[in-house]
Amino acid sequence: MRIRRIDSDALLGADYDAERSVLTVQFESGSIYEYFDVEPELYAELETAQPHPWRVVGERVREHRYRRLA
Repeated sequence: MRIRRIDSDALLGADYDAERSVLTVQFESGSIYEYFDVEPELYAELETAQPHPWRVVGERVREHRYRRLA
């Protein structure tokens, strides 16, 4: 899995698998999470909300089921 770098104060990067509707996020701490059943519009909003994307959509992303990968 390759996570695309994001210009953010809280995130190192994020990636979205449209086929599975899974958003993968790597935080500045190095932690990586997968969020399930994420709508493509939410990922698009994350991409355009720079430089503070997690402040804009983080609360809505955290409402989704997730698992920690690292």
